[in-house]
Order: sequence, then C-alpha cells, then structure tokens
Amino acid sequence: MTSLTTDVVRKLMGLINMNACTMRQLSTVLIIILVLTTGWASAVRPTSATYDQTGITTTIDATCIGTLLVNHDMEWQQTNLPNGDLANNTLSPDETRAIFTYRENTLAASGTTRYTKEYNMDGSNVSDGRDNLYARHTVNYQADQSQSGTMLWDEGATITSLGAATNGNDVGRCVFAGGTGGNGAAFKGTVEAGSAMNVQEVAAVTTVGGRAISESSTVPVNLRYGFDAQGLGTNANNTLAVGAAEVYMNTNFETYDNIYQASGDGNVTTKITDRQRTVARGLFDLAQTHEYSSTAMAQPTVAPVT
Repeated sequence: MTSLTTDVVRKLMGLINMNACTMRQLSTVLIIILVLTTGWASAVRPTSATYDQTGITTTIDATCIGTLLVNHDMEWQQTNLPNGDLANNTLSPDETRAIFTYRENTLAASGTTRYTKEYNMDGSNVSDGRDNLYARHTVNYQADQSQSGTMLWDEGATITSLGAATNGNDVGRCVFAGGTGGNGAAFKGTVEAGSAMNVQEVAAVTTVGGRAISESSTVPVNLRYGFDAQGLGTNANNTLAVGAAEVYMNTNFETYDNIYQASGDGNVTTKITDRQRTVARGLFDLAQTHEYSSTAMAQPTVAPVT
C-alpha cells in the first residue's frame, strides 16, 4: 500500500483551503506524541547485502524569495541471494527481500522559504542503531499574502519486507512462526509513514529513519518518522502555524505456515493491520512521532559437545 494517494491529497487540500479569517475562528493548539513500537514477529527479518552495497547521498541548503520546488522519488529493491531475481515474485528457500521507497514533493510559492535537506540511502549491511534510509528536513515558510502564497508539502517513506520460510537452523522461531520443525515462517508486509502540509506560515522539522538490510537476523526491521511544526512567531499568532498538516503511519504484516513462498500462497497464521492518522487545521502546533520495529530474533542455542 502506498502513502497518500493523489485523491486523498486533493481531498485534504480541498478540505483545508480556507481564508485567514476562518482559520483564526478555528484556532487550534494540538501537540500529539504517538509511538508505535511493535514486535510483530521474529519471523520478520532483514535481508542482507551481497555484492551490491551502493549508496546515495544528497544535501540541500536553500533560501528563496519567490517559488521553491523540490521533487524526489526513490525505489530500492534488494535480495539476499547472489543469484536472486527480483522480477520473479516466487521466493527461493531462505530468500528475504527488502524494498524501500521514499518521496518528497515540496512547492513553496509566492513567499520566503528557508529550506535544508539531508538524505542518505545505504544498501550495505547495517547494525542495530544504524539506518539504511535517512532523511531530515527543516523548512521555514512565510507566505506573501498579497500574492496568495502557499506551501504544499508531501513526504512519505515505505519499507516492504518479504521472506520465504527458512529450512535451516540459523533463524530462530517465535510464537508467530508457522509450520513444524525448526523452521521460521514465511512473511510479507509493508510499513509506511509520512506527512502532508498546506500552509501559509510554518517552521517545520521532519525526520525519517529506516533499516531492513543486515547480515544478522537479530537486527530488527525498523521505520521511524518524526514531525514537528509550529509558527514563526511573526505576529499575534505567536508560535502557531497557519494552514493544515497531516501525519500518518500504516502497518500491514502477515506470516504464513511453513512454505517457501511469501507471495500470497499458503495459510495465513498471523495478520496485523494498524492505521494512524492525525490532521490539524487552522492555527496549530503539532508534534508527532511514529515507530515500527520487528522483534529482534534470538540466535539458536547450540548444545555443547560432550
């Protein structure tokens, strides 16, 4: 499932298109902290980097009086098998795959904008506490009211994890693991998080961090999103942003019985869906964080030889 669809964005922007007078009548101060730390199953495990350990890094530091436009779309797919075929939807035994996507669409029109961006996508193996995907923004925007200035913002990231059931002894089982014997369950799932804004004044900071590539099955798959927006303190509104903002996180994961395919075949043994969405419009101060983390898998215990 993707982030905000075009229809949702259009509906949101239509919903929050109101003049300054109306927004002051609907003045809102909203501060929300939400944390979703979910250990769905130790069956959900990262893929690992083979020979391809490419990275992409971007930095932007911009000040603009007028119009600033930034567009970014990324998709990164990886399998742990040197001879794996991402075009084949049927997974091989013990195969795991990770798919990262990231997007940003920023249009700050007819106003003064101060914008910074740090972005990094690392396809190598990472340890717990490090990220494959990272992005951080700071955006200050003040509209030129005589020109009906507005800033439209849309950012989202997803991590999709797919894994065939394992027939080895190197992956531990948990209560969610299906099948018999010492094998781990097959799984598939997607977690997505992001935000949207339609504002005339804002000082915002957003952060994205995620990982799903590691040589160790004890490193959990993880996606975090942080959003903090308020006003610039330029008038009687004090520190309240003017306009509207939305922050969301959606999580969908399934585990299967002991089969070697995670493309929808087999018996579903666990199915988890979580939807979260917050919308503030008018005058607002909104701070929100989301986090998904799979349970770290324990390494198997080997009895000593006597």
